Amino acid sequence: MMVTRRSIFGLAATLSFTGILASARLRAQGTIGLAERRAIAAYRAEKYPAIETGIQQAAGFPVPVEVEWDQLTLPGDAAYYARDDYFGKTIFEPLTASLKSITADAMGRDALRAKLQRIHIRFDEKTAPASNYPNGLSFQGGTLDINWRPYSNTADVQDRTQALTQLLERNL
Repeated sequence: MMVTRRSIFGLAATLSFTGILASARLRAQGTIGLAERRAIAAYRAEKYPAIETGIQQAAGFPVPVEVEWDQLTLPGDAAYYARDDYFGKTIFEPLTASLKSITADAMGRDALRAKLQRIHIRFDEKTAPASNYPNGLSFQGGTLDINWRPYSNTADVQDRTQALTQLLERNL
């Protein structure tokens, strides 16, 4: 195979551009300012305790819920965190509704208590699905992992609930 200077320069330019894009994406998701830190602190203090209690009541036992707040906190969105549709309709309402569905009878309550050890909530921009919600879920080693983007497709509460319920039913 003949390697020309043009192909080497083209490859170098492509790799450089790809690196710049990757670096920009990391900065875009990872750079939060004081407004975002204040807004997420207020949400965690004022709204989240009741949400976490609701999740645990729906589960029927005090299941640990680990939220990767630094991943859910998106730059420029501080003004929206307190809205019910930002985290609520996109993550917490579907989770609570799914757990209530699973624990509607003793068999479901027993199965959930026996297999669910913790719930992990995060947002990874590279792997979170836009709308194919089952692709953002996994259940392994007793951990329910939810990887969904906050504040997107807020009307899809039922679709998200169904994806969670189906995953849990298959794994319990």
